[in-house]
Amino acid sequence: MRPSTSLALGRDLRLAAHRRATRPDAASIARLIPPCALAPAARGSSFDYLRRLLAPRPGPERRLPGHAPSRRATLTRAAGAAALALLLAALPALAGVSQVRLKLPLKPRLPLRGNEKMALAPFIIVTEAEKARDKRLQNVDLQGEFRRFLKKQVDKKTKLEVIETGNELKLPTQNLTELARATEFWRSVGVTTGADVIVSGSLEFRIEDRSGYKTEEYVSPINGQTYYRQVYVEQTGFLFDIVFLVFDGHSGEKLLQDEFKDFRQTGGRRADELQGLFENLFSLENQILNLFVAREREADRYLFTD
Repeated sequence: MRPSTSLALGRDLRLAAHRRATRPDAASIARLIPPCALAPAARGSSFDYLRRLLAPRPGPERRLPGHAPSRRATLTRAAGAAALALLLAALPALAGVSQVRLKLPLKPRLPLRGNEKMALAPFIIVTEAEKARDKRLQNVDLQGEFRRFLKKQVDKKTKLEVIETGNELKLPTQNLTELARATEFWRSVGVTTGADVIVSGSLEFRIEDRSGYKTEEYVSPINGQTYYRQVYVEQTGFLFDIVFLVFDGHSGEKLLQDEFKDFRQTGGRRADELQGLFENLFSLENQILNLFVAREREADRYLFTD
């Protein structure tokens, strides 16, 4: 054999051995092939796919400054956000709403023990001029009716001892602001009656006409657009305005001043004024008694269930 042939044969044998030593095995080749997301083995339920889309990626996201995220990452995030929005939109349809009526406790406005003596003094009547214009109000003894109503409710629903001062007690002024500052007068009333607290104030009862033009929405049947128009609404009723002044019977100082208003619409202009007065009073009963004792107020609440 010639020397050149032997050298060539030896070189070929070494090259073949080197290729066999560096040839990648099957596992290495499999790692080089990217997995197909649409392969049957990679498919799962839609919930698993949604969970994988919304699951946080391990490790911080690394991106070179100034480079936008890849198109595949952007599409994946958009698909996850759309799926999450669909799920949230379907939740109200699966949930229910229940309306319940609760009784909420109300603390008394005055810090009383509950067994004090309370003197009912006269109230300022501010509707005398109104009676001259409407003769129907002349038939209503506003002072007497209110004091009888207040005494009856306090005797029935509290433990306070009511003392009536009678018509002999004359108020020093017909001005509500000056009456609230008459400390010496109320101290003398407390000494005379032996009351712990004294109640006075002002009363106003009148027929109020609230008729007039009001703005309301109007949907045109022609083009379906919404417009605003002026409509005349007739509304007549009785207005009752009470201002309470509560004084300390020992010092004559003012303990509380509060105001209550109620308007009751009537069916016509010739409604009974005495009936309207008591409708106003009974609607304010709970608020008036809450000045002296604890009361309850009913309110609606809404519960959202699965």
